[in-house]
Amino acid sequence: MAADIDGVVAQYQAKINERLGWFFDEKIEEASKISDYTQEVVVNIKEYTLRGGKRLRPIFLIYGYKCITEDNIDAIIEASISIELMQSYLLIHDDIMDEDELRRGKPTFHIEYENICATLFGDDDTRKFGENIAILAGDLLEAYGIDVLTNSRFKEEYITRALQKYAEIVKNVGYGQILDIMSEKKKDITEAEILRIHKLKTASYTIENPLQIGAILAGAVEADLAVMSNYGLPLGLAFQIQDDILGLFGTEEKIGKPVGSDIQEGKKTLLILHALSNCSEKEKGIITSALGNADVTMAEIDTIREIVRETGSLDYSKRLVGEKIEEAIHAIERSNFRAEAKEFLVKIADFVGVRDF
Repeated sequence: MAADIDGVVAQYQAKINERLGWFFDEKIEEASKISDYTQEVVVNIKEYTLRGGKRLRPIFLIYGYKCITEDNIDAIIEASISIELMQSYLLIHDDIMDEDELRRGKPTFHIEYENICATLFGDDDTRKFGENIAILAGDLLEAYGIDVLTNSRFKEEYITRALQKYAEIVKNVGYGQILDIMSEKKKDITEAEILRIHKLKTASYTIENPLQIGAILAGAVEADLAVMSNYGLPLGLAFQIQDDILGLFGTEEKIGKPVGSDIQEGKKTLLILHALSNCSEKEKGIITSALGNADVTMAEIDTIREIVRETGSLDYSKRLVGEKIEEAIHAIERSNFRAEAKEFLVKIADFVGVRDF
């Protein structure tokens, strides 16, 4: 990331983390009046949310607002944490469905509560306990996000529209997750189906809709929101494809979860689909036997990496990332948004294609 963008992102990350900390402290106090157990859950939700993360979604929300106006910046930073609370909610539930044990280099929430169950109660059925508490933690986080937007310092009509957009994100991610889970069981899946899942699960809630929520709170009209869709959807697709590349070719230290976990979970990413369409029958057998195999070895993952490279699948995915970034930049450069916000959105788009975490 360019030094100036790096500095801007770091500045907003610090402000967002500070605001999240204050918010969670209020909720910890609230939960303490109910029970020690409820208090402990919220303490652990705070730790989970603040243990890392790029905070790109709230930053996009802030810059969606700044596309329209520079007024009342403190209020939009307060409101921006709503989307990070949603992110934690979705991650906790996603980790359960994917049976992941690591998130940002530490135990996932359901694993953490498996361990807490064993310590507190010595029960054998720790897995169910951990998953149940994690589901409830996610539910709390969704409510917290709504709470933040509902009490934000903007016109009531703007808040109502923002809440509608928030609900749209949750709905679309849910639809995308249904299709994603189904795709793991389906024998065949097309590139169009994979891109549709990416659009619903990632593109809409990572970039497009956070931008739109910020813009709505600034009083944006539908034409403004359309420009943000034309920017956010292709950039969100580029973000997810790059995420898939990192999931296979990155490092656990950088991505915060085991490399090859997508293979273990049976996810048919664009990398894998393209490789399956262009490899030999023997290589196809290697890939299909590894997909969904929780015991897949690093040697097998290395072999799949080589197949992905040799079939041109890695280059194909990288090329698609570049094309989608160009499409996004073209959309924002033609807009009538404020110059500072446009410049930031162009530079952050370039970052998506080179990020390694």
